[in-house]
Amino acid sequence: MSFGIALAGGGARGAAHVGVLLALEEDGLCPQSIAGTSAGSIVAGLYATGISPQQLKEIVINMSATGIYYLDLDLLGIIKAIPQFIVNHKIDLNGLIKGDRLERFLSEQTNGKSIRDTSIRTIIPAVDINSGDTIAYTNSLANVSSIDRVKWKTNILMSEAIRASCAVPAVFKPKLIDDMCLVDGGVTDVLPVDLLLATGEYNILAVDVAEDYTMPKSQNLIEISSHSLSIMSTRLKECHSHGEKLLLTPSLPKQSGLLTLEQMVACMDAGYEAAKVHMPSIKAIFS
Repeated sequence: MSFGIALAGGGARGAAHVGVLLALEEDGLCPQSIAGTSAGSIVAGLYATGISPQQLKEIVINMSATGIYYLDLDLLGIIKAIPQFIVNHKIDLNGLIKGDRLERFLSEQTNGKSIRDTSIRTIIPAVDINSGDTIAYTNSLANVSSIDRVKWKTNILMSEAIRASCAVPAVFKPKLIDDMCLVDGGVTDVLPVDLLLATGEYNILAVDVAEDYTMPKSQNLIEISSHSLSIMSTRLKECHSHGEKLLLTPSLPKQSGLLTLEQMVACMDAGYEAAKVHMPSIKAIFS
C-alpha cells in the first residue's frame, strides 16, 4: 500500500526520524511520499534525493561528533549589533548563525539537485515573514489542492529549501529568495500532515519530536528561542485536526534541544525503538 510520512521539526531531536526510517526499511516499508519541517526537512530532503536510511545513520553519527563545525556564527554581525543597540540605532543582526556551512553541506550531500529531481513526492515548507504565507516547496504540482495562506513552488535547489525550512527565527539568518524572507516552516506547520493531504496522500504516518520538550538547563538565547517556537507550534497543533493514520511520539532525552548535537544518536535510537514497538500497527495500516 502506498503511504506517506510527515516529519516534525525539533532541532537535534529530529535525528529520531532517521531511526524511524531505519526501522521501516528493516521491515520492508518504504514511503512513497515524504514531508518534513525544519529538522524534519533535512531527513526528508536527503532521503528523497536517494540517501538511504543507513547512510542517514552515518550522517547522524558524524554530526553528533562534529556538527558544531557547521554552526557558523555571524561574529561580525554580533559585534556590530552591540554598539547599534547601545546608541539606539537600527540593528542589522537578523540571526546568530549564518547557515552557509550547513547549506554547503546539504548541497554536497544532495549533489546540487533541485527538489524537482526527487523520485518520490517531497514537500519542504518554510514561511515568508514578509507575507506571512507558508511556502511549500514540492517536486510536482500535480494533484495539489489549494490551502489558504499556502503557496506551492517547485523551482528551488533541495539544499536551499532545507536551509530555509531550518531557519529558526533569531537563531539562523533567514533565507532570502526573490522577494521572500524565509524562516523555519515550524512557525506555521511544524508537522506537515496537512500538506501531504493536499497532494492526495491520505495514508500518512506522522512522527512528532516536539512532544514533551523540556527546556534544557542551559537557558541561553538559542534554546529560549527554540523552546518558544516549540511551545507556539504545539499550541498551533492543538488547534488543528490532523489527518494522519498513525502518530509516533518517540520518548526522547528530556534535555535534548535545538543544538544539543551530542544527543543526536540517542534521539535516533529512540526513534528506532518507537517504530519497532509500534511496528505491528504500522504494518497493519500501511502494508
